[in-house]
Amino acid sequence: MSQETEVKLGRGRPRPEEAIQRDASVLKLLRSGPLTRNQLRDATGLTGTIVYLSLSRLRREGKVKLCQGTAGNRVWSTDVTGPCP
Repeated sequence: MSQETEVKLGRGRPRPEEAIQRDASVLKLLRSGPLTRNQLRDATGLTGTIVYLSLSRLRREGKVKLCQGTAGNRVWSTDVTGPCP
């Protein structure tokens, strides 16, 4: 079997470099500790919708998870294997 047939093809078109950079900046912020979507929005200057799109992609890739925070807020965390903060 050739290597071309073994490679799993992704769906749709490749992500633009801008989206890749946004995802990386959101992930970098989350590595400092769990944050809400609004905290990420304020830190990045992006809209809540754009932040959520990045979070959704990162969750699909297994890099972040959504947890119930201590004050009732939902927070995003990079500790995908451990308990929620």
